Amino acid sequence: MEMNYKSIENKIFIIPDNSIPITYVSVVFLLGNYMESLNNMGINNLCLKTLIRAPKTMKFESFQYYLEKNSVSLSSSGGNFSSAISVSFPSYNYKNAIYALKEVIFNYGLRQQDIDEVKRDLINSIKLSKDDVWTYLYENADKVFYNSFLSWDTRGTFKTINSISRYNLIKWVEEKIFDKNVKKIMVISGYVSENMENFVYKNFGKFLTTEYFYYDKMKDFDVINVRKTEKLNKKEAGIALLYPAPSLSLTSVKFKVLNGILSSMSGRLFINIREKKELAYAITSSYDPVPLLHDDGKNKYYGNIKILMLTSKDKKKNAIEALKQEIEKIVEEGFKEDELEVAKNYLIGLFSSSLQKRIFKSSLLAKLKLFDIPDEYLFNHLDIIKNTTLDEVNELRKVFNTRESMFIVD
Repeated sequence: MEMNYKSIENKIFIIPDNSIPITYVSVVFLLGNYMESLNNMGINNLCLKTLIRAPKTMKFESFQYYLEKNSVSLSSSGGNFSSAISVSFPSYNYKNAIYALKEVIFNYGLRQQDIDEVKRDLINSIKLSKDDVWTYLYENADKVFYNSFLSWDTRGTFKTINSISRYNLIKWVEEKIFDKNVKKIMVISGYVSENMENFVYKNFGKFLTTEYFYYDKMKDFDVINVRKTEKLNKKEAGIALLYPAPSLSLTSVKFKVLNGILSSMSGRLFINIREKKELAYAITSSYDPVPLLHDDGKNKYYGNIKILMLTSKDKKKNAIEALKQEIEKIVEEGFKEDELEVAKNYLIGLFSSSLQKRIFKSSLLAKLKLFDIPDEYLFNHLDIIKNTTLDEVNELRKVFNTRESMFIVD
């Protein structure tokens, strides 16, 4: 499967789709909380969300009016390794939209009142996650796997968010966002024209860079195997088992098939633990191929696979025992051909339908180009899934031979 795109100096990547006169433009940074110190955790996320509030040449009200008048929408995202500032707009308004994007990056205001409001939003989002066991389980399970910044929420904590000052944010913009060693690219998707492409390059070409020292600046980390329980005082209990898994690569596509078997509602975890034994409200798995390198002397692992389960507190002990027994059975017996076919068909359908969405194509291309993943990951993705054999998947199940980490929300 091919996705047609072109590039300008490997800095601006363009996915043309003139079926609808709407355009999305993102500045994507190889920048995340891997560059934050623990006492400033959350600064990148807070900075990006504040940046899009208002440039200093415009008052907040007039900037919002400018965006609404031109049907321009601004958004931002901050993660562990990559962050982005994005703008969407009707294609005929591209000059106004690019002007808005240029203003928030080069003419940032970072007003104290905006900072305070973003801080309140972030703190409230953390509080909300504590109201739902499943959400809290998913967001915090890495605490028992990575002895590093990855075990911290990208939003930060109440303490770190409140301690970040306006000075900290301005310094972060100047030292990180404008650092030539931080890789920055742009992705344009949707309705495009040659004039639009040239206009974007004229305004951002010198700002973008393909040079970076990503691995040199990456913090050291260790994978640790621990059991940790956190109290939320809810009626339900959440359990997560975590195992090491490959990074984002051609190999990781086959690992997605393994995860597809585990996460399926027709898979053995769901059928045996939820349906037959009635020990779980919900059970699934999640594969997170984060771009990190860890060498344990025998294997090189980057990401992790999580098995997540929600149950009642009175069934927690039996549910954990049943889950461990299922993992042991997978290690001993492996998977079956019918399980493999169901997972492959689901993944093929999901990837094919996702490629119809502009946002998915844009974010996937950005990730591949940001982390230097070969185009084969995209172009051969479906073929790799189709050609994955039962022997290959059963070989991958060896990851479950390692001692799991366990995170419990009680």
